[in-house]
Amino acid sequence: MRWPFSREPAAPTEGPGAQHLQALLSSDPDRIYRAACAIAQLRDPAELDALAPWVERIGRATAHIALRGALFANDHHLQFALRRLRFWRDRAGCLCALYPHYPFFDPRREAARGHVVIDAVGEAEGGWGEAHSVTCVDCAAHWLATDREYHYPWWEWALTLPTVDGTPSHA
Repeated sequence: MRWPFSREPAAPTEGPGAQHLQALLSSDPDRIYRAACAIAQLRDPAELDALAPWVERIGRATAHIALRGALFANDHHLQFALRRLRFWRDRAGCLCALYPHYPFFDPRREAARGHVVIDAVGEAEGGWGEAHSVTCVDCAAHWLATDREYHYPWWEWALTLPTVDGTPSHA
């Protein structure tokens, strides 16, 4: 129940971002985790605009919720989702600038979603995995996304010049 003189407005239950917001404010670790993972990958401007003003309240509501995680702390997904919302709220730049801060941005998936173009694919340094030379479609920044693995696949992103030896993937 909401008290008549509550300082904080009620969270919307409909509209862009409402389901994610309700999940993040729910105190249910599983719902929070799922919403955080979705927001970590979110690019929809309407949803980001709707969620960004709530970022501090979300932070307070989730501060003492244990999200568990075996090999990778699930709290990292939540902290990155909050970082993404603050980045969006502050209009800090192109969302591609966040690639190095979250290890689950698969360059192939980012290309399939239309966020980057894979310019070339080559062998990663050290011979394990692939290195993808990609270009952001929004700001034209060039990135090197390298396959990594430690109990699960992850990707290391570095801002770079468009120089990966390999076969152009869009030729």
